[in-house]
Amino acid sequence: MLKKEKTDTQIREEEYSESRDSKSLLKRPSISIRTRLIIAFSLIFVLSAVITIWSFITIEQIMDKIQFLKTSDNYKSEILEARRFEKNYLLYGTNLNDAQNNVHNAKSILEENSETIIKILGSSDFLKMESLLSEYQELLEKLGTKLYDNEKKNVEQRLREHGLKMIETALNFENIERQSVDDMLKLAHRIPFIFLFLLLLSIIFIISFLARQLLGSLARFMKYTERIADGDFSPIPPQRKYQDEFSQLRMAFNHMIKELDHRHKILVESHKLRAVGTLVAGVAHELNNPLNNTMLTASMLQEDYNDLEDEEKLDMINDVIKETERSQKIVCNLLNFARESEVKLIPLNLNEILNDSIRLVANQVKLSKINLIRNFSKNISPIHGDAQMLQQVFVNLILNAIDALHEKGTITVSTFKSKDENYITAEIKDNGPGIPEHILERIFEPFFTTKPIRKGTGLGLSVSRGILRSIGGYITVESKINEGAAFKVILPTTNIPSDFNPQHILDSSSGYNFD
Repeated sequence: MLKKEKTDTQIREEEYSESRDSKSLLKRPSISIRTRLIIAFSLIFVLSAVITIWSFITIEQIMDKIQFLKTSDNYKSEILEARRFEKNYLLYGTNLNDAQNNVHNAKSILEENSETIIKILGSSDFLKMESLLSEYQELLEKLGTKLYDNEKKNVEQRLREHGLKMIETALNFENIERQSVDDMLKLAHRIPFIFLFLLLLSIIFIISFLARQLLGSLARFMKYTERIADGDFSPIPPQRKYQDEFSQLRMAFNHMIKELDHRHKILVESHKLRAVGTLVAGVAHELNNPLNNTMLTASMLQEDYNDLEDEEKLDMINDVIKETERSQKIVCNLLNFARESEVKLIPLNLNEILNDSIRLVANQVKLSKINLIRNFSKNISPIHGDAQMLQQVFVNLILNAIDALHEKGTITVSTFKSKDENYITAEIKDNGPGIPEHILERIFEPFFTTKPIRKGTGLGLSVSRGILRSIGGYITVESKINEGAAFKVILPTTNIPSDFNPQHILDSSSGYNFD
């Protein structure tokens, strides 16, 4: 009853722990993979949109500058013509009206394209050009009036200076804008390559993201499945400070692990009960002798009580006590094997575990007329494991060997140091018919058995391998036809962590008449 209450408490604690883990996860910020992918592709779209908008703006600016250069060229042509007519007037007194017409045309060009010029040069430079042109126009008009010689020379001098200044200003603005157009065209040539480079970086980032977030997580969960297949049912810890689709998958995995662990324990216990059923027949036969002796001694004591001396009575009572203790020991061994208990990984003596296991199957060995030989090494280190679980493994292996042998067969149980000094090996070897090679690779598969119907479940070796993996050990088998089979159970010594899972597990296995 106490054990039942303890088991229920453990179940409630596990459910509470799982619920607490789920609540803790739900409190974390949610950043789903879909959201991150949307953000990543949105950034690429934004980059493409920025480049496209920049291209439109640049093309528009280039078109404005080209329009300005055309306007500047027309303006400059009109000014140059006005200056040519200005020279003719100063030399020959002709073409003044033509010069004024050219200035008027230049002024019209400025007025008609004022928006473009202001957009390119700015209002201050536009006003400067307009001011120079107006002053030049006023000087031309003043030149056509009657002036004294000194005034005429002064006007002519100022006219030349303004004309030259107008040409230089127009040329300066034109050269600046030509250079600007050249620079913008060169940049426009580079922009596609810059865009391709940025696009490549974005693609590399997304691929890296997918590899790290998706493929990395999938690889991690593949390792989890391999770990679960090896019998490790410890929960999967969270890897990130936020929750995503893989967080939900982790919770589902942990729930699955919990259920698998629960069902695995049920499976182990059910197989143990089956082994107990097999052992009960032998125990019943073994109990028959001490019970018969007890009954005969007690009956004799009852019948001859008055005729017996006190010393004889005491001897007979001692015989009853000894036979009763013998019966009690037999029953206790079976109960200890069958009892459900928590897994306790503690230092153990492998030879003692094997002796306890052999005592449990001793009567089956006698009934089958099989010779069982112990060949234990005395100088071996303590192993790290659980006594009941290891007894279950060894009882199963010995019972399998008994089923495989005929009368007068031999089973040799040995212990010795492994090639790896951190491990100890227990070997259960028989001289039976051996295991066919085509079955050898399948004997550790769940529900695979070569025993007759209703005699085997096919879970014995599978459960045994799961038990050994859970405590950091493993099992191998070697067999040849007509030469028998040898199962080696390799167990870690106490200096190896219990959760250590060797990478070199040899899963080569065989078939036999196994459960």
